Amino acid sequence: MRNVVAISLNDSLLKKLAAEARTEHTSRSEIIRRSLKQHFFVRDFTALRNKAISELAAKGVTLTEDRIFDEIS
Repeated sequence: MRNVVAISLNDSLLKKLAAEARTEHTSRSEIIRRSLKQHFFVRDFTALRNKAISELAAKGVTLTEDRIFDEIS
């Protein structure tokens, strides 16, 4: 089920949104949906990452961005 949500955008942001929609050959709504999905994914991932790092730190394991990168590379 789809719902309609009205949002207010300043002229500059609206122009960028319209240009992106034209470039992507999609609707402005689709661009906004993608942006929201990405926003929530990043938020949830960051929360999960922070929780994991905190739990590891409580066990005496120090995890840095460099160490994670080295482990997965």
